[in-house]
Amino acid sequence: MSKFSLSLAERAVIKKDCGEVWHAKMARGTLIALPLVLTVVLPVFYTVLIALIPPEELNGMDMVLSMLPAGLQQLDVRQITFYMLGNTLSPMFFLMVPLMVSTASAASSFVGERERGTLQTLLLTPVSVKKLFRAKVLGCVLLSLAATLFSFIFFAVVMTVGGAIFQTPYFFNWNWAVLLVLLAPSLTFFGVMFMVLISGRSKSYIEAFQSAGYIVLPIVLLFVGQFTGLFQLNALLLFVISICVIVLDVVLFHFVSKSFTPERLLK
Repeated sequence: MSKFSLSLAERAVIKKDCGEVWHAKMARGTLIALPLVLTVVLPVFYTVLIALIPPEELNGMDMVLSMLPAGLQQLDVRQITFYMLGNTLSPMFFLMVPLMVSTASAASSFVGERERGTLQTLLLTPVSVKKLFRAKVLGCVLLSLAATLFSFIFFAVVMTVGGAIFQTPYFFNWNWAVLLVLLAPSLTFFGVMFMVLISGRSKSYIEAFQSAGYIVLPIVLLFVGQFTGLFQLNALLLFVISICVIVLDVVLFHFVSKSFTPERLLK
């Protein structure tokens, strides 16, 4: 059997975890409501505002113009505002999806399992602790990636319709390519590893999930930094950030996998 193939027992654990996460009301609410609000409701809300507010009331255009790529300065006020929505504000909302969904699913899978009293039974199965860890992590990652992919599809529909209304360039560019292919998956894995790391110190699912709120702050600060003029996010910088997160993921995985023991899970 290949080193990277999954045994039937591991697949059963993944299926069980995905089912339990989905049937847990708080976790299911996070998986559905959070991506929906961040990638559909908010973009639609801002798009409607851009369409309704008179152009002369849309302030701060001088600063926004300085952030536009060369060749887009000829757009009108509404077009500029919508373009910035799709390429400055929405990426921040989008990246919160893999991070928050992965931590929610991992909190339910690891801490929630202990709360439900099913962890002891799971440890008595013939699945080794190493395989159990791999299966539970993979299940959380797959759930988060699925939620992230569907979120992007819905967001792309909103932006495509909005772009047709305002006659703006298509929103998808190299920045979004890096976000979708590298940064979002690496943040998904980071969210799961972070939750496993703190699961031993969390007494409940809610406590564990609340602790995950701190890891969203760097994303907010990263994108807010653009508006202050400190730096300009581009595909190269996002690629470098993605590589840094991937390296951090590898380090965390090796550390967490070694500390993942039955004693730590049950305490």
